[in-house]
Amino acid sequence: MDTRRNISTFLLLTISVVSIGLFSFYSPQKEVEIIEDNYRIEELEDRPVSTTDQIVSFELYEDSENAILHLILSGTYGSIVLSPEMTDTTPVFVIPASFTKKAGTVAYHLVRNKQTIQKGTFKLLPNIEKLGAIETYLGPRSIVANVRDYSMLVSIPTDTLDNLLPDKTEVQLKSQFKTAITTTTHNLSSGVAWKRIFAPLKTGRLSTGSTLENRSSKELIADIFPDTAQDFTIMIENNHSYADGNEIITFKTTQIKDAHDNIMTDGTLVTFYIRDNSGAYWQTNASTVNGYAFAKALHPQSPSTWQINAAINGIAQSPEIKQTFKAIIETIPVRISKNREIVVGPLTSYLGQLVQNGIGVSLEINKMIYKGLTKNGNAQFYLKEEDYPKGEYTFKIKTLGLETIKKITLD
Repeated sequence: MDTRRNISTFLLLTISVVSIGLFSFYSPQKEVEIIEDNYRIEELEDRPVSTTDQIVSFELYEDSENAILHLILSGTYGSIVLSPEMTDTTPVFVIPASFTKKAGTVAYHLVRNKQTIQKGTFKLLPNIEKLGAIETYLGPRSIVANVRDYSMLVSIPTDTLDNLLPDKTEVQLKSQFKTAITTTTHNLSSGVAWKRIFAPLKTGRLSTGSTLENRSSKELIADIFPDTAQDFTIMIENNHSYADGNEIITFKTTQIKDAHDNIMTDGTLVTFYIRDNSGAYWQTNASTVNGYAFAKALHPQSPSTWQINAAINGIAQSPEIKQTFKAIIETIPVRISKNREIVVGPLTSYLGQLVQNGIGVSLEINKMIYKGLTKNGNAQFYLKEEDYPKGEYTFKIKTLGLETIKKITLD
């Protein structure tokens, strides 16, 4: 009897199970070592088996009824030991469907009575006729509109059993920005295709995706943000320039843009720095809306000159501008009542109207300083007799940036 019979492969049962995983695939190649000829299975044909969710069987020739035979398979899912089964009158080794789902190299050993009599390898390749999903990844999802930044699109197509497809399979990678659509073809390498998508020089949204034959990936989006801000200028808006302690002054930037004329993102923080002629410093913050930032401050109560500049800290800044505030009064009216009360006022503003309540007034007498606030344009101070006996006194009054010295006689 001929000790060799051709292998016959046939499909017995369909099992639909899909697992997720990444594996390396191999080009067709066969390795066979025949150790003993009286028991053997024939090697596969030159074309390796594609991955399948169906049972695969190998036919066995045996010339002895007393031999105990096993087939040991080692593959991606580990190792299994198979015993032959009878199909009609032919013994076969039935490989379970779960073992043929993942592509890779399978090593086998045919064992007779605990001794290896034949060994070799065969390949399980991905099934390119049954395409599954196309996984895509895009990152980073936000890039800057300049010539240096880019995002990367990665495409990983698989078959229906989630095996990576063979190298050199062509995948189309696509991107769209405004009206421009770009399509490039890439060959898979180790199951992956990728491309760099360089940032456009305008802000907006970049859409990406990939296709393979009739399969498409999900759409992935990247946002294009402005580049670093350029220097800008500031201006002042106010109704008048009097130091009345009541009016609001507004600082306003020009529209802040990057080098490619993109308007800065809303919420960009701008800090306004203010210094007066007495050397005092303070600051106020504002966030941009449509590239503009607005900040407000209260007029001083005393004549002053402010130096103002603004900055996006560490990125951009404005030149310095000046604002001068004029006094609203020329003299400080003071009167003394018979009941030892000193009245400062009425204080009137630039239109002759009474100043608002709360203007600070100070009275200095005998090196003692008393502070008061205006109400209805006047500030009042009462000099107690036990503190200031009868006699002549000199006192100094300061308010709204002016000061006056008076002499009084207390009864």
